[in-house]
Amino acid sequence: MYNPFFIYGNVGLGKTHLMQAIGNHIITHDPDKVIIYLPCTKFIDKIIHAVRFNKLDTLKQKLEEVDVLMIDDIQFLAGKDKTQEIFHNIFNDFYAKGKQIVITSDESPKALTLLEPRLQSRFSLGLVVDIKPPDLETRIAILQSKAQKKDIQLETSHIEMIAESVDTNIRELE
Repeated sequence: MYNPFFIYGNVGLGKTHLMQAIGNHIITHDPDKVIIYLPCTKFIDKIIHAVRFNKLDTLKQKLEEVDVLMIDDIQFLAGKDKTQEIFHNIFNDFYAKGKQIVITSDESPKALTLLEPRLQSRFSLGLVVDIKPPDLETRIAILQSKAQKKDIQLETSHIEMIAESVDTNIRELE
């Protein structure tokens, strides 16, 4: 429904897990869809390799077969002008054909100042979602769930103490 779907938030809040859940949902409900999920650094490597060996057309042909493009940590595209230009063209092609684009970043599109303004603008075309750190009750629930799954018995006061002291990052909380 929203294209692109841009998810951003601080490190350790589950953006990558959410993106992978989206991909899994698509596969479950439409198994004929071709999905490509790549961390941005791997995507950059693919573009650099294609340019270096004069195979950019081959890369673009492979992407023609893809229905859903998922790029994780797009902020790593910053400062790579030629790669941004190529990605801009790929993005436009996907968008024009109604193919889904899902992107994650540590920052909002507007805060990605080292990206070309036209990319920042494109990233804001669809739905931009800011993932916030969980509140205290959610952190307690996460800890209780993790402890239960690992069959660890913890006093409620200990769980609350941990949840109160770690409030920025689910990864640290775990």
